[in-house]
Amino acid sequence: MLAPSRVLQVGELNSLIRADLEEDPELADLYVEAEIGTCTRSAAGHRYLTLKDCRPGAGEAASIKAVMFRGAGRTLDFEPETGQRIIAHGKVSFYASRGDVQLYLDRLEPTGVGALAIAFQQLVAKLEAEGLFAAARKRPLPFLPRRVAVVTSGRGAAIRDVIQVVRRRCPITTVLVLPTLVQGEGSPAAIVEALRLADRSGSDLILLVRGGGSLEDLQAFNTEEVARAVAALSHPVITGVGHETDTTVVDFVADRRAATPSVAAELAVPDLEQLRADVAARRLRLRRGAEGITSAMSRSLLQLEARLRRLAPRARVEAGRQDLDRLSVRLEGARSRLVARRRVDLDGRRQLLVARGPGPRLLRAREEFLGRVGRLEALSPLAVLGRGYSITYLGASGQMLRDPSQVSPGERILTRLARGTVASTVIQAIPLQEVGDGA
Repeated sequence: MLAPSRVLQVGELNSLIRADLEEDPELADLYVEAEIGTCTRSAAGHRYLTLKDCRPGAGEAASIKAVMFRGAGRTLDFEPETGQRIIAHGKVSFYASRGDVQLYLDRLEPTGVGALAIAFQQLVAKLEAEGLFAAARKRPLPFLPRRVAVVTSGRGAAIRDVIQVVRRRCPITTVLVLPTLVQGEGSPAAIVEALRLADRSGSDLILLVRGGGSLEDLQAFNTEEVARAVAALSHPVITGVGHETDTTVVDFVADRRAATPSVAAELAVPDLEQLRADVAARRLRLRRGAEGITSAMSRSLLQLEARLRRLAPRARVEAGRQDLDRLSVRLEGARSRLVARRRVDLDGRRQLLVARGPGPRLLRAREEFLGRVGRLEALSPLAVLGRGYSITYLGASGQMLRDPSQVSPGERILTRLARGTVASTVIQAIPLQEVGDGA
């Protein structure tokens, strides 16, 4: 019969194993390259994984259980899935309750394709499945927007390009700039807030633009919160993020995607000079069309008149002449009405262009400027002096005199009036109390 020196309980044995594992420094801070065999996520947000040996020709693949608690999982830029090859960081410990050796992970990074690229693909698939990219929800862009709100960095080249293009193509359109962070920590929340302000600004169209950059620089435009904010806006959105080859999640959600910020500005506003040329061409075609119709109908009437003269007696000729006169009047009336309608339409377009031009805005700005000048003149100290008041300074130091105790008899003082200055010598300084007692 065995005569052991000490009999251990299972819990004691597990505690000894755990202590032995945790004392090994190599197992307390290690990296493991593996393939994810299984991956589940609990209701509390913890991830439970099985990691398999991913070496080619390794025979029967070894595996180990791993867990990543919710707090560590918040830093992940992608969602771990079965079959992904990853590099994991953490420590080895012993789960005493089940007798399992486990990896406790604090970081995961995919090998091959980066985490940002995987996160991009997963988010695109998720939003597309929800219908946020559907063509049916894309809204038409306004033909001639009165105001365009631009959400971008306030110091980048993108905003300068947008303003330059809008001023060149359609100077009657107002550009409202809402500067915001476009990369770095806090940029997604800042972009969302700027988009909501733009939606409430009374603008007809919203431009979300920024210059080019790496995938990391454009990450704010690949976040779910920015994509859903764009989808929730009540006004059409044009995106122009990065260069022509860059594509972000918000490009799929927006109503129109432009290759660059400059192209986004060109899509936002029409070319005003081209519109004027188009109106002039339409007017010319209208006049020529009306003249052609009139000429054709006149020739037809002449032919009818000739046939009447050849085929009918005098009575029929007289009757036909009356019919001809009546048709001529109707023709002229139709031509006049047609020309009048076209003229009213053209006048309406001309008045619209004039009303949206810079003239009324300049008049309002001038009236506001004159009002401010008047208020400044009313608050000027010189106006107070003009009502009979004065300001007295000490002659030596130039200090403003507020109390009789500041001067002594014989000192020089200067009194500033509305139209000049008076120099005086103090004979006596009388405090306010002494004046009252004297009275």
